Amino acid sequence: MTKEKHALQILAKLSTATDYSQADQILNNSENELQALYKEVIPVLENKITELSPLDCNSLQWSIYKYTLVYTRSQMEMA
Repeated sequence: MTKEKHALQILAKLSTATDYSQADQILNNSENELQALYKEVIPVLENKITELSPLDCNSLQWSIYKYTLVYTRSQMEMA
């Protein structure tokens, strides 16, 4: 599977999250599943999120996506 497909798969899972703890769980599970590839998928995921329009999401999804950007950027800084 390509990095883009992995990113889209994570994005689809995030769209179903109902709170930040579920988003954390989705991201942690993705990191465990993808292992070394995760660091390569994150920039693709971040790009996909920044390309989204808030008009295409409900307010919860938009909040989860923005939270994901903060989470992944802070995670990459610590790596």
